[in-house]
Amino acid sequence: MSSGRLLVAESKQVRPPWWRCALLWVASGFAWVASSAEVSFSSALAAQQLMTFVLAAVATCLTTLNAKRRVCNPSEQFLDFQYGHYSGYHKRSELNGALEDIHPSRSFFACHPHGVLSIGWISNVCWGRKFHQVAGRCFCLIDPTLRNKGLLAKFFLDAYEGPHGGFRDTRSHTMQELMERGSSVAMIPGAYQEATAFTYGRERVALARRKGFVKYCLQYGYRLHPVYTFGESETYYTACGFEWFRLWLNRKGIPTVAFRGLPWCPLLPRSDVEMLTFVGPALELPQISHPSPQEVDEWHARYIDALVALFDKHKAEAGKPAAVLEIV
Repeated sequence: MSSGRLLVAESKQVRPPWWRCALLWVASGFAWVASSAEVSFSSALAAQQLMTFVLAAVATCLTTLNAKRRVCNPSEQFLDFQYGHYSGYHKRSELNGALEDIHPSRSFFACHPHGVLSIGWISNVCWGRKFHQVAGRCFCLIDPTLRNKGLLAKFFLDAYEGPHGGFRDTRSHTMQELMERGSSVAMIPGAYQEATAFTYGRERVALARRKGFVKYCLQYGYRLHPVYTFGESETYYTACGFEWFRLWLNRKGIPTVAFRGLPWCPLLPRSDVEMLTFVGPALELPQISHPSPQEVDEWHARYIDALVALFDKHKAEAGKPAAVLEIV
């Protein structure tokens, strides 16, 4: 199946040098972090500190990007570079599962777990060459602030646009607009709550109360695929105390996770990890214009069963035969 000029036929890819992969992760990680940073320009002026003033001036200039709908043009070369270098960072990075069951439209890929910085989702789905070859045109949905006010992140996201899809935000009207025209979408339902609940070495997904994506799939009659990445739980070490308090802050819109990856660069995820992403067979949801809470609950329960079945089927293959998936 052809999925646009940006996708070349899959062949043996030469593994890029690890240091180049690491540089890409550092640059993108910095862009993500910078997206939430704010510097007070006026305070710097009052303090009359040159370095603070310069940094504030740079940050203030960058915030003007928020007013621009697009800050750069799509880049075929940059996209091809990212395809190889995100996945090349890890010991092993692969996409497998029921790939033959994927349809090129009206498919919803619910990806788990979020982890700290969604490393598996980035490597094997968003910037996964194989994923786009089997899924065709697909839009990845991320936090509205990150997508629309992401400062440096906008360069990565705008350059990504092309025949294969693009990045959009998770606001209701955005999702409805995409699904009304039958576009395939991929997102992480657990979002920041899942990041807050992250514990090194434990397979956890925040799904018990996350039902909105199931409701949309019912409204538009989508095929719903569970997607799970083994290895995400080993990308970072985290401080895990006071989880109840951190989850409470999370409900107020405040992500609370303290993490470290490599000793010499805590922002970088651990590289000696196998990132193995598996796509499950689709749930064929009926189209119900106005699904009742009971219908949403029924299909949400079926989805959880499908996700657990996917997890149990592939956990031994991923080297974790005794692992248990926690639903929080």
